[in-house]
Amino acid sequence: GGMQKKLALACTLIHRPEILLLDEPTTGVDPVSRREFWDILTNLHLEGTTILVSTPYMDEADRCSRVGLLYEGHMVVCAEPQQIRARVEGDLIEVRPDDWQAAHALVETLPGVLEVQTYGELLHVLVDSADERLPEIEAALQEHALAYSGVRRARTRMEEAFISLITRLEASQTLDEEM
Repeated sequence: GGMQKKLALACTLIHRPEILLLDEPTTGVDPVSRREFWDILTNLHLEGTTILVSTPYMDEADRCSRVGLLYEGHMVVCAEPQQIRARVEGDLIEVRPDDWQAAHALVETLPGVLEVQTYGELLHVLVDSADERLPEIEAALQEHALAYSGVRRARTRMEEAFISLITRLEASQTLDEEM
């Protein structure tokens, strides 16, 4: 796994290439080796090596200086990670409910909620305005006696940005097909 990937990278680096092309280099690698691998790539980048990486892991894409998001064989956006995250319409609120299924069902019906995604024990709620909706979400959970251990504003991650962009793209294609 991880040792083999690092060995393969070391063999590639013997020739001091100016450009590295890596296809899903950390797939199947344990978290510690994955982090070490990315530390090596970061150092190479800082030394001036150009690195092109394909990855299904959005947290890895977030480490890159530019990201191209592919969907159905087409590049839908190519920009710096923070520019891609900024294209998400709305704010992200993270909710940690005791009963995520009931909380999900409730929260998705609230005004201003654009999207609800489940991440383990967390709900990621995309809203039109976190300042307005955060207290409303807390009030709704309390009103329906749904216990929770946290509701907070969160930074939009690359995964939410990708899903949001694809959802909007699919919606616009559906509208185009209906016309």
